[in-house]
Amino acid sequence: MSPGVLGQLLPIVLLVLLLFVMVIRPARKRAQKVSRLQAELVASDEVMLTSGIFGTVEAMEGDKVRVSVADGVVLTVHRGAIAEIVHDVPVDDDTDLYDAQDSTDASTDDPGAAAPDDGPSHDATTRGAN
Repeated sequence: MSPGVLGQLLPIVLLVLLLFVMVIRPARKRAQKVSRLQAELVASDEVMLTSGIFGTVEAMEGDKVRVSVADGVVLTVHRGAIAEIVHDVPVDDDTDLYDAQDSTDASTDDPGAAAPDDGPSHDATTRGAN
């Protein structure tokens, strides 16, 4: 090969190598991780589905997995819908966003101050006024 042909092929070879390192290799590792996770799945595992729903595996029948998401609510999903096995689900009962927000709205420096205007009232007397 002449140096001119080698100089023209070098950028293409580098581009293919970069594509492999940046795209193909991580995708292959991710697929191996998912298949390993689904093979290790057992009943009573806490899982998160690809839709973001958390639940507990009740039973597995081939590619179908029964996941309990609430009392009396059981979903049957494909094994591939399980995104991860959740080992530590953080539960923080002390912090409730809505209670914290309501308490800051209710507390003002002036006890005689009017409440902030949250928009039109939706009581029965104003519904028919339009």
